[in-house]
Amino acid sequence: MRKNLISIGLLSCLLWSCTSSTSAPDDDAATGATTTSSAASTAQTSGTSASAGGGAGGSDAGGSGSTSAGGGETNEGGGGGTDSATSGGTGGAGAGGEGTGGMPDEGPKNLAEKYASLFPIGAAVDSQSYMTHAALLKAHFNSITAENEMKFESLQRNENSFTYDAADRIVNFAVTNKMKVRGHALVWHSQNPAWLFSNGSGGTVSRQTLLTRMKNHISNVVRHFRGKVYAWDVVNEAMMEDGSYRTGNLADGQRSRWHEILGESYIAEAFKAAHEADPDAKLYYNDFYNYIPAKQQGIYNMLKGLLDQGVPVHGVGLQAHLNIEPSTVTTNQAVHQNVANMGKAIELYSSLGLDVQVTELDISLYIPGVTYNQSTFYTTATFTDALKAKQAARYREFFELFRKHKSVITGVTFWGIADDNTWLSEFSSGRKDFPLLFDGNHNPKPAYDAVVGF
Repeated sequence: MRKNLISIGLLSCLLWSCTSSTSAPDDDAATGATTTSSAASTAQTSGTSASAGGGAGGSDAGGSGSTSAGGGETNEGGGGGTDSATSGGTGGAGAGGEGTGGMPDEGPKNLAEKYASLFPIGAAVDSQSYMTHAALLKAHFNSITAENEMKFESLQRNENSFTYDAADRIVNFAVTNKMKVRGHALVWHSQNPAWLFSNGSGGTVSRQTLLTRMKNHISNVVRHFRGKVYAWDVVNEAMMEDGSYRTGNLADGQRSRWHEILGESYIAEAFKAAHEADPDAKLYYNDFYNYIPAKQQGIYNMLKGLLDQGVPVHGVGLQAHLNIEPSTVTTNQAVHQNVANMGKAIELYSSLGLDVQVTELDISLYIPGVTYNQSTFYTTATFTDALKAKQAARYREFFELFRKHKSVITGVTFWGIADDNTWLSEFSSGRKDFPLLFDGNHNPKPAYDAVVGF
């Protein structure tokens, strides 16, 4: 999840090694909320090196400290983070020209058409990128996900005052161009307005009031987009790396106030409310680090329990913020980041009769567990042909996996559009990344050829 007001937990995982016994990532983060964590401040002021990280793209270690590579997922972060605008920002959307629209000189007409018989190909967009990158979107994608514009704080910043303008513009663009729309995300532990968990008198909201607020939000939002949004990430990142629930006992930015106040029942109630609001919508549980065996088993157990209760869950979203290679540090979560483990997750979830979607795909150049600083951050000059080939090979092996499971995979969405539009280049350290199929000029990279070359 992006724009990514990176979560505190993600940041702490980026600055230090995350372990299964602590906390799992946020939205895609290894554990957290905004980049304004005290851990980050410590790293910045002390000038000490940051070591192996958790989220797929590294932290902003700023100052004189160095930055470690992230290990997995993104975190769309909490409101008010320092790495992007409060409500999600525009990311790098405006950078780069229209280029060629990413149309290769030879080969398939476009990416979406190449996969037309397999599954939709999507991109995450923000309030600007769907316009600045319109040519590329129209040329290669047939599905869209709004990065931040459909999250709780974006749609209902003040109680019972819903603001749909930004989200409506994105949806209308998609409808006009015959693209599918995935809704992201109804219930998440991050990017929530301050009033949501408050009783208005400085205390915590009551269980019944919070449940009413959650159902009211879901009902209003899902009904508003009914007939236009075909699938929703109903609950996002409810599980930790060790397969346990994200609870209210974790550090700020990592903890779930939903679980703290409502217990695990909030998950079932959220799916029921979404189904009631739109019985035709496909409802997904979305999470990161699905390649970790303990976490994938925990997610499986949770989903099986929901299905046994008759809760309307239709699929699982694999965020899939990957890296150019797995970590070699045995204590880093990304040591598990390989095709075999991801394949096991797909098989495990689909054994429940659930669809699987890859919801937030990108492949960072940075290797989890390796410490980077300003002198070793990648640039367009140091993103060599050898690195491009290595990234392409990584994309190839994962898309071979996705095609192998075409009977259960119902969509693959990239988290961004081109290399000038990625959350992985939005850290205050200034670190740039090049994780997508199209470069900053919107031209196809070797990774593109690897994905369509079958």
